Amino acid sequence: MKGSSFRNWICMFVLSAALVFAGCLLYRWAGIETAQVPHREVSVKKVVARNSTKHESVKSGKPAEHRNTVQADREAAAETENRVAVVIDDMGYDLLVLDEILQIEAPIAVSILPHLSFSVLVAERANKAGREVILHLPMEPNGYPEKRLGPGSGALFLQMNRDEIIDQLEEDIMDVPHISGVNNHMGSKFMEDGEKVEIVLDQLKKKGLFFLDSLTTKNSKGIQVAEKIGLRHVGRDIFLDNGHDLEETLDILNRIAERQDSWKTMVIIGHPHESTIQAIREALPVFRNRKIHIVPLSDLVQ
Repeated sequence: MKGSSFRNWICMFVLSAALVFAGCLLYRWAGIETAQVPHREVSVKKVVARNSTKHESVKSGKPAEHRNTVQADREAAAETENRVAVVIDDMGYDLLVLDEILQIEAPIAVSILPHLSFSVLVAERANKAGREVILHLPMEPNGYPEKRLGPGSGALFLQMNRDEIIDQLEEDIMDVPHISGVNNHMGSKFMEDGEKVEIVLDQLKKKGLFFLDSLTTKNSKGIQVAEKIGLRHVGRDIFLDNGHDLEETLDILNRIAERQDSWKTMVIIGHPHESTIQAIREALPVFRNRKIHIVPLSDLVQ
């Protein structure tokens, strides 16, 4: 009888854990909100075939070498018109993806959601490795709650008054150390309200933080308000991985490389998918051969 009860308890524990894990995955997959049309179109044929050889990872834990590489890229970028900043959103769920990112010898920024199990640790490790850290600020999306999942813990909603927005923003900023800026997570509804956006951006200016507008809606007031109040800012140009597919993601990077004569700077946002990290690894030599320099996000902030 005792053995049967113990087995029943174990089954219930395993089932509960599985449901929690499934819920977490569902939130990560369904919670990504992107604009229907990229801020900057890149529509040309793929020109570089995927490297079929197995990638050899560079061991992490060498921040000095990484900083030397970054400095060399930044100095070289001063003599070229092509500069790209890469940001990986939705960080903070675990450390595995961060380890993969830190193995890439490029100054990829990490945008960390607040109040997650690994938010602080991801920020600490990324900062120690010399990577730029920004807060991925959750905001109310269109269709919530009727048609889509919520933006997560620490979110800003239009129903909040000024004091509530400021208090929640302060909590979110305090939860992610070492940040130099902020970008919006979801927010297709919130970012269309200029008055609410100004409350947020005014606080960022007071704290010396810049704003990256993820442009999850074509009607975002982010850049307009930032220019109005004199806040350092930049807008997203490309969402890299809407399809979560390696070939599709790599194709986007290849098209960006081929069209380098049509742009000078570009901000690319991706998400912590294995396909995204692999595509960046494979595209990096192509970018460098074409003298397209990966630079820290803050280098492109105006």
